[in-house]
Amino acid sequence: MFTAPVLLVLAAAPGDTYPLQWKLKAGDTFYNKTTVDMDQSIEVMGQKIPQKVTVKTVVRFKVKSADPKATVVEMTYLENKIDAQGLPGANVGDKLNNITFTATLNDKMEVTKLEGYDKFVEALADGDEAQKALMKAMMPESAIRQAFSQTFVVGPGKPVAVGETWTRTDKVGLGPLGNVETKSEFKLTGVKGDAAAIAVKGDLTFKAGDGGDAGLPFKITKADLKADKFSGTHTFDLKAGRVAESKVEMAMSGTMTIEAAGQKIDAKLSQKMSTTSVVTDKNPIKD
Repeated sequence: MFTAPVLLVLAAAPGDTYPLQWKLKAGDTFYNKTTVDMDQSIEVMGQKIPQKVTVKTVVRFKVKSADPKATVVEMTYLENKIDAQGLPGANVGDKLNNITFTATLNDKMEVTKLEGYDKFVEALADGDEAQKALMKAMMPESAIRQAFSQTFVVGPGKPVAVGETWTRTDKVGLGPLGNVETKSEFKLTGVKGDAAAIAVKGDLTFKAGDGGDAGLPFKITKADLKADKFSGTHTFDLKAGRVAESKVEMAMSGTMTIEAAGQKIDAKLSQKMSTTSVVTDKNPIKD
């Protein structure tokens, strides 16, 4: 989810290897400023519905305790601005400000425990019980866990040399709607000083669920959605032991069948998304 806008010049001796693992120490505090630009179009019965969404988020991370088998990290939304055109009701804006998740990570940087999910859902639902049930169905806790894990996972779990590649498959469950599966290939393309450049490319597919009994007003009965483009770059700070910058671009298209009120509606989806992130020691809102 992080990337660098420029390619770094190779400045590493042949055979050198580099640890691309996050170094989390108790007491560490750092900030992640992320901008997501999404431009999509949904075509239903010959009519195209354009939608543009820009999300700007600043998140603070605090390492509460560090242990190889159980590291506890606190993540707090400091700023969350959403500009949604053609997508009514999508702007939750300040509702997420000061919402905190606390995650316990294992030695593979995977989330084994997550706290704060209920407050997160309540903030989005704004006291509406029906909306609360809808949010839990569309954004289950497993999806938040996976998103948290992806923040800290870039490296292969062992030191690698320039030119080496590694792969990872992620599956994010979206409850009764289905799941998104991402297959990524990473490559260490160069090292200059303390900056390691990592390129990523991959594929993304969506598989529809069965609708379940979540009380959703609709369900996706069929879907053929996949990524036409999925690539990006990450800059890993070897000295700090964390990703410093990221940029990922994705384009997805395909068809789906939506069932609502007893009717089946065929739709075409075209989506382009660009995500940029910068991780710093200073609060980007104040400094």
